[in-house]
Amino acid sequence: MTLTEKIEANADLTLWAVHIIGPDEILAAPNHAVAEIHARELNKAVHNRVSWDDEILCFAYAVPWPHSADDHAKAVKKGQK
Repeated sequence: MTLTEKIEANADLTLWAVHIIGPDEILAAPNHAVAEIHARELNKAVHNRVSWDDEILCFAYAVPWPHSADDHAKAVKKGQK
C-alpha cells in the first residue's frame, strides 16, 4: 500500500461531504477522495464563469459529514440517482 493509499484509508475512517460556502450547501460524498475531486470541480465551474462578480463568496471544500451515518447513506444514494 502506498503512502497516499494509507492516507486516504485513514481519512475514510470518517464520513465525508462537500461544503459549499455561499449557498451553504452540504453534499454527501462516498469517500474523502471523491469529496476533494467534487469540491475542486465545483470551484472550477463557479470561478470559470465570467459573469460572476469577484466579490461573491462561493467556495467548496471537503469536510467531515456533520450528520448521522444513516443520513449520509441516504444522501449518497440520492446523489447517485
